[in-house]
Amino acid sequence: MAPATPQPRWSLQDVSFDHIQKECIVHDQDWFYLLAGASFVESLADLYAHNLVAYYDDNPAAQRWLGGEWEREELQHGRALRAYVQTVWPDFDWETAYAAFERAYRPLCADGLLGPTKALEMAARCVVETGTSSFYGMIQAASPEPVLRDLAGRIRADEVHHYKYFYRYFREYQQRERLSRWRLLRELLRRVSEVDQEDTFLAIQAAYETHNRGQHFSRADFDAFRRRMGNWIQRYYPFEMAVKMLLKPIDLPPFLHRAAVPLLTRKARKVLAG
Repeated sequence: MAPATPQPRWSLQDVSFDHIQKECIVHDQDWFYLLAGASFVESLADLYAHNLVAYYDDNPAAQRWLGGEWEREELQHGRALRAYVQTVWPDFDWETAYAAFERAYRPLCADGLLGPTKALEMAARCVVETGTSSFYGMIQAASPEPVLRDLAGRIRADEVHHYKYFYRYFREYQQRERLSRWRLLRELLRRVSEVDQEDTFLAIQAAYETHNRGQHFSRADFDAFRRRMGNWIQRYYPFEMAVKMLLKPIDLPPFLHRAAVPLLTRKARKVLAG
């Protein structure tokens, strides 16, 4: 039976943009670049969805969910974040910055970058949803502004919901492909290394260079930005939850899972927070 594609669990009308306490966040440029960049990445969800819909042409149920509920909710995230950014920073030329990001990033989204098997790609999507749900969980916890906390919580809940669907479809394909834990682990680690890299750099670069005409945003600038984020990550990133979500597709025996979670949580904290 095909999964239903209900209306989104919330809409932009549910977010109190007119009650944003601008003074809590407007002068923090790191929040501006982080949220503007996130709005760009989410707004390109139609491209990601179309690639996946074409890849899973053997699975009409997955196609309907990807092209319906998933794409619709991801695009809503982009619209909501854009509305927040434009409410707090109304002078920012969002459309020009987004166009620059799209020009730079679209060529990197070739179909050939999808996983080598259907199960591996679904497992990789679990990695992405782990990253996004953890990212918005961090924003929800770290936000100095109440409306942003509410918005981030809504997006985080959607991303956790999406993870469950990708995991469900992963299990379906894994029953056919019977991939070893070692191969799954290699693919998951490869995808982990790619998360929050090129798309984030290009998104923040587009926001910075549009906001600061004539100035260039370099890799060194991006590294400095990430170091400043280290304090937020250390304090607010849900490391244990993220590790458990990442390990789930590997289906470790219970005793190995119990041993791996605290070990990998400490490792992740060291790597991400610096």
